[in-house]
Amino acid sequence: MPLAFVFDDSQFLERALAQLDTQGVSYRVMKDHQKTELWVDDANTAKALNKYYQGQFLNQQRSVNLKNLKAVPVTSALMLISLVVALITQLGSHFIEWFLIAQMQYYPRDWFYYDGVAFVWHAISPIFLHFSVEHLIFNILSFWYLGSVLERNLGHAFHMGMILLLGLLGNFAQLWTSGPLFGGLSGVVYGLMAFACVYQIFKQDLGIPKGLFYVAAIWLLLGISGVFSSIGLFNMANAAHLGGLLGGLLLSFIYLAYGKLN
Repeated sequence: MPLAFVFDDSQFLERALAQLDTQGVSYRVMKDHQKTELWVDDANTAKALNKYYQGQFLNQQRSVNLKNLKAVPVTSALMLISLVVALITQLGSHFIEWFLIAQMQYYPRDWFYYDGVAFVWHAISPIFLHFSVEHLIFNILSFWYLGSVLERNLGHAFHMGMILLLGLLGNFAQLWTSGPLFGGLSGVVYGLMAFACVYQIFKQDLGIPKGLFYVAAIWLLLGISGVFSSIGLFNMANAAHLGGLLGGLLLSFIYLAYGKLN
């Protein structure tokens, strides 16, 4: 009798067993400490059930509830900071100089780096700055969808380091391209998207549909082409998106190579 899935959530297990009973699937449940193993009679059935329940389990981990928020403290903390900054700045209407990557000089038009400790804060702070409700919600939901699963698989320290690096790459790429007046988590999101794409191909399934990667790539290309700005919709931080994307790809290959060496 092949192993189909290992559960560590009793409520999730109960729902799964109820479904199997409804469908008339023969199974055996074996408990081992805090985990419960589900065994079935047929290998093909076991494979199908594993794929199905793995997807259900990943979707459950993405639900926004207190248990999941506590399980991914890095992702949760960065989301909270973004929400607080949105309130402080009233979505980019006030106090934005606290969160810009560099000091702006308007006449003549120029910008300058902050000095000392302020440079460290301002180097990363633009990722918390958003300029509309739509901008904030889209980035927060995208960040949660990717980060809530990646943090569980990569660990808190690596996930935090990756976000900081992606944020820095995206921020400085955008600064050198168009100046300091920008903000948002989207550069980090593109980096996480790139990392997740490679991780899912070579390491393990994260339950992210391939279509999402295609949509993200098309959105990036449309932004770089200037389509959105030309029809008066909005300007995108294309350099930040591209910087985060390339950073995510680089980190994914380093991560996989390190795993093979150890």
